[in-house]
Amino acid sequence: MQFHHKQSARGLSAQPQISKEKVNMTRRWIFTFVLSMALAALCTPVFAQSLISGDIAGTVSDPSGAVMPNVSVTVKSTDTGSVQTSTTNGSGAFRFSLLKPGHYTVTASQTGFEKVERALEVAVGQIVTADLQLTLGSNTQTVEVLAAAPLVSTEPSMNTAFTQAEVEELPSPGGDMTNIAQTVSGVIMNNTGGYGNFTINGLPATSNLFTVNGENDMDPYFNINNTGATNLTIGQNEVQEATVIANPYSGQYGQLAGAQVTYVTKSGSNQFHGNALYWWNGRDMNSNDFFFNQAGVPRPFSNANQYAASVGGPIRKNKTFFFFDVEGLRFVLPNGFLTTIPTQSFVTAAMNNIQMLQPNEAATYKKMFNLWENAPGAGSAQAIPNNSECNALTLPGFDPTTQSCAAQFRSSANALGKEFIVAGRVDQKIGNNDNVYFRYKLDHGLQPTSINAISPAFNALSNQPAWDAQLNEVHILGARSTNSFTATFSHYVAQFSQDNAAATAAFPYQVATSGAVPFTGFNPLSSFPQGRNVSQYQFIDDFTHIA
Repeated sequence: MQFHHKQSARGLSAQPQISKEKVNMTRRWIFTFVLSMALAALCTPVFAQSLISGDIAGTVSDPSGAVMPNVSVTVKSTDTGSVQTSTTNGSGAFRFSLLKPGHYTVTASQTGFEKVERALEVAVGQIVTADLQLTLGSNTQTVEVLAAAPLVSTEPSMNTAFTQAEVEELPSPGGDMTNIAQTVSGVIMNNTGGYGNFTINGLPATSNLFTVNGENDMDPYFNINNTGATNLTIGQNEVQEATVIANPYSGQYGQLAGAQVTYVTKSGSNQFHGNALYWWNGRDMNSNDFFFNQAGVPRPFSNANQYAASVGGPIRKNKTFFFFDVEGLRFVLPNGFLTTIPTQSFVTAAMNNIQMLQPNEAATYKKMFNLWENAPGAGSAQAIPNNSECNALTLPGFDPTTQSCAAQFRSSANALGKEFIVAGRVDQKIGNNDNVYFRYKLDHGLQPTSINAISPAFNALSNQPAWDAQLNEVHILGARSTNSFTATFSHYVAQFSQDNAAATAAFPYQVATSGAVPFTGFNPLSSFPQGRNVSQYQFIDDFTHIA
């Protein structure tokens, strides 16, 4: 099937442990509590960063370079208007923690000095250094600092951060968010089979952890990233920032030793913003398959449509904000087949024997042979000469030493595949000390799980819905303490099935052939239905205190 290049959890795989059964996964409680407290005298502490936020830290000094304690420092989000105020400690240091990624201004003011203001951008998992120097003068005047603020990484790991512009511009076939990791040093695409998209620094592909706004975005059944009906993790248009962390040994990562791939989704601001995107790829833009050309099969039909649109802005300026995103794709992709069917001479001999020995079953066998004979493209089948497998098929009236029992032909077949997501987020500022957001995402699609070369009646087309909800609250406990709490719930359905009525009407039995019988089997009734339903809860708390 066309999806196996992703080795994804959602594609049908021939796993005997889940064949012919519906697996209901036990609800998994995951509790991650990160308590980061640093106590240091006369200095700003350095400690692990959250998966969804960043920090601003710096030192305030006077014109001579001496540090200034008890200076009022204010940080203001230019996106949402939220404000936090603190004072420098005895060593002139200040720090604002668990800040939402975005654009900010930092202002320091003290009586007898001019105000100093600096614009900067906060990134996930990074400390932005904003050292400020006050000059003598009236505090009614403001000095704007234009120098870029440096970033400090305190982690014993290798972080590769992607800005919103980089996420948008990076080519991503199908809108798969996981493709960004392919650009990171030490990453090798997994093309050797098994599960998982990529390996990093030699660790297994099932050792990687994917998070969205801090929530595990994982399929626990296979321990890989969650995917939808297309086996793609779509949602690139909703991503504000992404970071790939190699060797994530700090406590807030935990769980897995491979890459930590974190995503932070967009939110609304005081300005309306949005986009609309569309991509198309079809038969006219692609060459024919090499083996089809060799066999004289014309270029098959293919068509892929992908779209994305989003809008965000204020509901109440400086108070309530919204963001809405919709993405999806609809495609028809050709699947190539090399099909082996019985020759007419073998069919004639077999039917003569069946009518003589088992006349009551002759109609069923005739129907089976007709399906092979009338398969799409069977008219171009060529007999296989000197086929040793025919030697085992000795029948009265058929001589395998002079007659061929099997013929082969190449053909293509396809079916419509589709998936779309709808995601919405509302951010609310509650007073000066509390910010809350709620995000909901719906994912729905139809997966061509199995395409059959003999008849489309035997195809397996699987509906695979999923949804996810997140609630986050950030509370400022004081000038030096901040807490961020997140509660999440997600659910997905991966049930694989045929249209049983259509399949049994076409032929009521599964035709399974072995090496002694070289013909292509069809109607895999024993494989369906199968699948699983998975629900996951997660609670995450980040607390920071600076003393």
